[in-house]
This record gives sequence, structure tokens and C-alpha cells, in this order.
Amino acid sequence: MKLKRLTPEDFDRLAEGTRLQDRTRQLAREVLVDGESPSDVAARAGMTKQRVGLAVGVIEKAYFADKGGGLGWVSMEMELPERVALQLDELAQALKASGDQAKLEQASEIVMAALSKARKLLN
Repeated sequence: MKLKRLTPEDFDRLAEGTRLQDRTRQLAREVLVDGESPSDVAARAGMTKQRVGLAVGVIEKAYFADKGGGLGWVSMEMELPERVALQLDELAQALKASGDQAKLEQASEIVMAALSKARKLLN
């Protein structure tokens, strides 16, 4: 899984627990919070794309190890029944378009409860 986007608050919380220097932290922030491409960030900073990728990787590692979780955006490839995939895609688009953090959190909780129920059914 690849982490795509983080809120500024989630990024700051995660970055505090790392050893990233300020400049390197800023590179990762430009990718994960501002949505810039790693290539553009690297070119502007006069660094390699690999160095930017490593900085992003440090934050990703902290994110996926964080049990408190957050509302970062991850990108993944999955095989799902078409009906489920189409509904999840529609939901993802609606979540991205929502500017209301409270509604985003509430919708995420509803989906998590439904996923837990479905998992129990299959076990």
C-alpha cells in the first residue's frame, strides 16, 4: 500500500516521531500534504527522486505503524467483485470531495463497522 495524502495535522504528528531533519521533512510534506509529485519536489530542491522517496517512506512507515490511525489516503490495487468495487469507487470519490472532516470521520466509522460485520460473516 502506498500512502497518498495526509492532513497537515496527521503529518506533523507522525513526523514528530521520526528523525527526519527539517529540510527532508519538508520534502515529504510537499508530497504527502501538498500533493506534489516526488519528481517535481526533487527537481525543485536539487535532490534525487530517491531521496524524496526515502523521506516519504519514513512517514509512510510511521503511518502504517501508528495504531491510532488517521485519515490519510492510501492507494492500493485489489481484486473485488465488480459490484463492490464500483460502490467503493463511488464512495472514495464522495469522501475526497467532502470538505467536512466530521462527516468524513463519521462515514469512515460506518464503513469500518460494515466491514467488520462482513468479515465476521465470512469467518
